[in-house]
Amino acid sequence: MTDPRTLVDLERYPLFAAAGRRQVVDDARATLESVGAAILPGFIHADGVASLAAEAVGLAPIAYRREQMLGAYGYASSSESDPTHPARRTSRYTMHAIATDQLAPAGPTMSIYEWQPLIDLIAEILDLPELYVLDDSMMRCNLTYLSDGDEHGWHFDGNDFVVSLLLQSSESGGAFEFAPNIATETEPNYDAVRAVMDEQPGMTQILQLEPGTLALFRGRRALHRVTRVHGDRQRIIALLSYHETPGLVNGPDAQLRVFGRVAATT
Repeated sequence: MTDPRTLVDLERYPLFAAAGRRQVVDDARATLESVGAAILPGFIHADGVASLAAEAVGLAPIAYRREQMLGAYGYASSSESDPTHPARRTSRYTMHAIATDQLAPAGPTMSIYEWQPLIDLIAEILDLPELYVLDDSMMRCNLTYLSDGDEHGWHFDGNDFVVSLLLQSSESGGAFEFAPNIATETEPNYDAVRAVMDEQPGMTQILQLEPGTLALFRGRRALHRVTRVHGDRQRIIALLSYHETPGLVNGPDAQLRVFGRVAATT
């Protein structure tokens, strides 16, 4: 099994030194609070990125192709007749995806996903007592690939936070654009969301991510997207899913939507 300590830049991020770790956590908490995202550039060093990216590129030919039009809120409003209303608008989701059961259990991607020091670090940043890997055989750890012309349209996440590792950037495009804290579970804030979708200036921020960046993002309250990718080089990202409750498994509808199939046992 790949040793995650050979992938992580432990000089830049001294996770096993009390003072250094405290500084990493404090800095991440501050940016998570101020902009809704904690960004740790170079968390995976260059050789580690090469190893992770090589695994991802090798799996690309068997990735599932997603081509969908989906709503930002995850539902279509039955009370709104205006097709331009934010609750009824849809955006393009075009990408390829690799499920957990297609990743090598002892490979670099699964090794970093299951690495307890990383799980503990994320829990500390979120100020949670504990986090757990999912039991989902398809959606616990995934790879997504955006090729020339692909994009991940405007949406809110259904979960409280998302952890990602950028493994390969596109030649151009593929920017992570978001409007932090624009809505809550009880206030959808349609007027502001409409302004973002209409691309009114000053409504969003763009995060410039480099390969090897660990990103922790609160997407339930932030409208966000990945802009259209251009060029021959794919944008490849690993998505790492954790939860406060052990044993979590996503439903078959979610598996079917993302991977075009349902796990034999869930």
